[in-house]
Amino acid sequence: MTLAEVIEKYLDRGNRGTAYSLGDELSVIVNPSFAILPSQPHHSPFVVAAYCQRGHGTGRINTRTYNLEEGGLFIVLPGQITEFVELSDDFEATYLLMTDSFTESLSIGNTFNLRNIIQSHPYKLLSAPAREALEDYLRMVRNTITIEANPNRLEIVQLITRAFFLGLGYFLHEKDGANESDSRQTKLTSEFLELIEANYREHRDLKFYAERMGLTPKYISTVVKASSERSATEWIERYVTLDAIAQLTSTDRSIKHIAYDLNFPSLSFFGKYFTRVVGISPAAYRAEHKK
Repeated sequence: MTLAEVIEKYLDRGNRGTAYSLGDELSVIVNPSFAILPSQPHHSPFVVAAYCQRGHGTGRINTRTYNLEEGGLFIVLPGQITEFVELSDDFEATYLLMTDSFTESLSIGNTFNLRNIIQSHPYKLLSAPAREALEDYLRMVRNTITIEANPNRLEIVQLITRAFFLGLGYFLHEKDGANESDSRQTKLTSEFLELIEANYREHRDLKFYAERMGLTPKYISTVVKASSERSATEWIERYVTLDAIAQLTSTDRSIKHIAYDLNFPSLSFFGKYFTRVVGISPAAYRAEHKK
């Protein structure tokens, strides 16, 4: 489904919001209702930036929870598992959706490793200058899109988007005092979760992660349990099953294909694993939740 089709379906369902779209490349949606994103965990097919302008909310990317505040910017990259949990009644935001082909045309990666920064820090409470820069950028994009007679709209939006994201890298690099004072336990847990994000499709054994970190499985289990609400093994299981849930509810892939994608030796093994962790079979979960 193209970006234009996603936006058209969203607005056709009677949802609130004003959309400014540039073909299948980019769209800015001002103050949409929360139905813009699925209620189930899902793989984002686009780059999605949500700028919170009022109220607050809670969202997850690859199982990590982030609290959205006024002035906060939340960026989701294609393929990441996204799950928005809660929004306040007064929540207002502007969404920026971009296709992979559009972001690749910006050639940002050749000059600045922005993607890696966003993967590590998908949420940032922006400073006043950063908010002003973001609002100026969104205003320029909306104004450019509305001048339909201009044959250079796409090139103009590409140029100002590239300039904005190159500048955004500076604000994302700004130090957070709270992060600098993190305990060793929190840092080890963060390192452990980053390893899971990169390897959970191939490795579900805690021993693998312990060896990569140069620690014992017992020590990692103790540290992770003390600094989070889940055990180390539970975190691994959560990454695997959330990916499975995202594929079950937002794709038409066969369950056998999903099992293969997650590196399970057989469909039966995947079914037993999913049922043990989630409490229901993959087929039953899809039948109950897929829309």
